[in-house]
Amino acid sequence: MKGLILFLCLALTRVSLALPATSSYLSDSDRSRLRQVLDGAWDVTDLPTIHYGALGYKLLGQALPKPQEVCKFLGTKTSETSSEALFHLTNAWKAIGTCGSLPSTVVAKRLNEITSSDASSLADLYYAVLGLKALGQRPSDTPKVLKNIQSALKKDDSALSLGYAFHVAAATGADGRVIFDRIQDAIAQADEVDGRFLQFEGGLSITALVVSGTFNLATSQNKAPPMTHEQTTKFANYFLSRRSVQTAKGIYSLLDVLNILSSNKFILPVAVSLEGTSAVSSSNPKVLLKVSDVLGKPISTSAISVIAESAKGSEDVVILSKKKFEPTQDKTVFALNVFEEKPAPGQYSLTVSATLNQADSRIPSNIVTTLTIKAMCAVTITSFEIGTADADQTTQPKMHKVTYPSKLPSVLEADSQQKIVVRFQLVAAGTNKPLIVHQAFLRLWNEKSKQEIIFNAERDSSKVYKFDMDVGAKDPDFGFLSGEFHVDLIVGDAIIVNPLMWHVADLKLSPPSSETKEHSVSNHAYLYKPKPEIKHMFREPEKRPAAVVSNLFTALVCLPLLILLSLWAKLGINISNFPVSLSAVGFHLGLTSIFGLFVVFWLELNMFTTVKYLIGLGAITFLSGNKMLAQIAARPKA
Repeated sequence: MKGLILFLCLALTRVSLALPATSSYLSDSDRSRLRQVLDGAWDVTDLPTIHYGALGYKLLGQALPKPQEVCKFLGTKTSETSSEALFHLTNAWKAIGTCGSLPSTVVAKRLNEITSSDASSLADLYYAVLGLKALGQRPSDTPKVLKNIQSALKKDDSALSLGYAFHVAAATGADGRVIFDRIQDAIAQADEVDGRFLQFEGGLSITALVVSGTFNLATSQNKAPPMTHEQTTKFANYFLSRRSVQTAKGIYSLLDVLNILSSNKFILPVAVSLEGTSAVSSSNPKVLLKVSDVLGKPISTSAISVIAESAKGSEDVVILSKKKFEPTQDKTVFALNVFEEKPAPGQYSLTVSATLNQADSRIPSNIVTTLTIKAMCAVTITSFEIGTADADQTTQPKMHKVTYPSKLPSVLEADSQQKIVVRFQLVAAGTNKPLIVHQAFLRLWNEKSKQEIIFNAERDSSKVYKFDMDVGAKDPDFGFLSGEFHVDLIVGDAIIVNPLMWHVADLKLSPPSSETKEHSVSNHAYLYKPKPEIKHMFREPEKRPAAVVSNLFTALVCLPLLILLSLWAKLGINISNFPVSLSAVGFHLGLTSIFGLFVVFWLELNMFTTVKYLIGLGAITFLSGNKMLAQIAARPKA
């Protein structure tokens, strides 16, 4: 699928390819919502909002609200001097087109001063050059503008800076070719998300700035941009994922870049999506496929052949192959009657190919994609039986047959010594094939107390649904209520067209005996009583070695100290240089105390108590030792 740009719109489905499962083109409802956002954000006292809002209304083909008030406000901004304000002013004035003559001489002079200044930033050059373009003029010194751009890019070649540079270079015409090679540098900075999107750090505005600048520059140079179809696909996927944008600038950025992607002469994104619902049934047997550009318009003036290559079920069972979609009155929509193949209910993977009858260099000649459709059916209830039996016996229950949509004419009665038994089977309407659904529930509802409880019906290996309820065991769930309950069957699934809730029968529950109720209450209440407190227990200490071993180890540890003392006694100790001061005495006493603390720790203290004492002794020893060393260092040398 090299060179293919695919977008898959699957309502209530998932796409098998790594593309977003949302609408793949800008629909009429999207345009309507964007118009509503613009209406809510419209502010005639904010220059940027007027600029982007006016362009947004223009791209949507809508009239501008309050044009006279807008023109009056713009007239008060002609004395602005900043490049950004003049950029918004000139482009808004041009977009509205009914505000009369703009004093272009004064505005152009100021913009040319900005383009000629070496101190202008890339943003200033972007605003100034595009402001001049809105006036129908070019910079007075184009070579210097391009030189300043190249110098600025050497210092900062971020995506934002490159986006500014592309737009400025596109506005300068053929001279902008010196910036064209930087497009690859910009695309390399894009971040890929989930293998489906390409975007730049900074979001929609920066991504749209770079992509629109890329195509504008390519158009000015009449040269295809160095972007692949796959990269363009992922950029377009990102833009379409941002259709919920809530600002005027964001709406303009989105509409502008989508218009460029759908009208440029180099790469044309193709949207292949399901039109309407993805579910087919006997009443709605056709799959509608839309093949268009990102704005929902036809991608080519030539005819398109759309073929359903295959449709596979969950067990790779092929239900159709090589079926041709028929064109409809809408040139972008094609239809295929899938129900002619009588598919079993479920989801199917549909592989579709679209071929252009006339070659178009902007898009691949053959487009292949895979999407998911859903075959639906009506459900029928057969062999429904309901009855009662003794809870502690294995004898067959007394069953009553009920036919949908009727109700059991008699009232079932049961007490706490019995159980309720239900058996039924679901089949697809018009067939005898058993049907498995996601939701099959039995609801018991008391009309007076408005109390209800819902139970899940389980199916067995023969696909028969079963439900057994021991009344005595479920009494606490009912609050030991008695009386008459409605028994309702609830059936639902994504593949059935007629989910239902059927009032099957009425069930009268007798009040439980006092002994049974007391026993059930005590068992039920036990579940909610506080549990015994869990107290943490330290691990029992390991058994100490024998006293002989400990004493021997202690003697061996102390032996080096005894040898040291004996050698000092034999050689003699010179203590004449011992500094007699409070710090010296404190240091040696502290050091001795620390050693003594280690001995006590070895004999009886635990680690936490030892650390507590060691903090105090260590602080005294440290301060005393520091003072003593300072005094020794200050002594005059002999």
